[in-house]
Amino acid sequence: MTPHTHTTSTERQRRVDFDTLAPLSIGAIIVAVVAIAIAIASHQDAGTVASAAGAGDAAATATSETTKAVDVKDVKPDFSAKEINPATEPVKAGPKTFELTATERKVKVGDKVYDQWTFNDQVPGPVMRVVVGDKVTIKIKNAGDSKLPHSVDFHSSRLTLGGGHVQVNPGDTGTYEFVAEYPGVFMYHCATAPVLHHIGMGMYGMMIVQPKEGFGADMPEYAIVQHELYASSKGIDDGVMDAMAFNGIPSHYTKMPIKVKKDARIRLFVLNAGPSQVSSFHVVGTVFDRVYEDGNPRNVSYGRQALMMPASGSGVFEFQTVGEGLFPFVTHQFNHAAKGAVGMIIAGDGKPGPGAIDEAKDGHH
Repeated sequence: MTPHTHTTSTERQRRVDFDTLAPLSIGAIIVAVVAIAIAIASHQDAGTVASAAGAGDAAATATSETTKAVDVKDVKPDFSAKEINPATEPVKAGPKTFELTATERKVKVGDKVYDQWTFNDQVPGPVMRVVVGDKVTIKIKNAGDSKLPHSVDFHSSRLTLGGGHVQVNPGDTGTYEFVAEYPGVFMYHCATAPVLHHIGMGMYGMMIVQPKEGFGADMPEYAIVQHELYASSKGIDDGVMDAMAFNGIPSHYTKMPIKVKKDARIRLFVLNAGPSQVSSFHVVGTVFDRVYEDGNPRNVSYGRQALMMPASGSGVFEFQTVGEGLFPFVTHQFNHAAKGAVGMIIAGDGKPGPGAIDEAKDGHH
């Protein structure tokens, strides 16, 4: 039972001050971090098609042709990009088997359609969690309608090019195994030549390898993959991205934010899948209590404002959302944030002061 509390004149004035000033203070954050990104994205040519098809022939040899944009009504996508719930939970030790299907699809992402190569019809591919010492079995299938061979390489494994990440032709399957030896946040990706194009088209994902004793205190955990979206094979070659995203859709978590209780302690698993840009991961309104570079607890630092992650670099970030309010997460490469590498964490009702998470309707909990 919750005891009745008396509202003092100071508290009433505080609420009045919030109602008056919040549009200025919170709005400033949104304008600086979120609204700019959305505005820029919304003013890009809506209803265009970004395509990097022709990034390889049957022998996986890339072309450098740029595909012209066409009106979205002239192109029928196979499906819209999946909205990825970033919440993730620890797993128990033991053998793990994962199945991946490589596909080549036209995918509607926001207002554009991209030719994407995917694992399990999503970009990024599914998050996988294992424990140090687990025997991991990977079963990969290449869809029968694919035009190219595909494969998958796990940075969490010790496998030579011939001993793992087998090349799988259209319609075929492959299997291989490894033991996860080190804790961390690892990238997996297609390792078929030209690798730049197979990653640039969308073939990547995250594997979390937990220490045997776990990552520490129990707290909400979320997995975030930062990556680039390209409009053409030339864009991939030149590193000129069409958009940036966390978990597939630019600025998605500004519209469907991550929602937590006030004063929440949070653990984020973050991977920069690239393939070509660095990330300076930062959460506005807090300081990282602990950061495990590459996700390994032995690579620990404290009181961090950001972590520079190269392509395929990663980190585990632990922090607290003190009080209630808005906590944007971005890459501090703000030209990339403006292209869509921006999201939002809402603590409580998003307002400093009294409130509850159940007052917020949409979002990821």
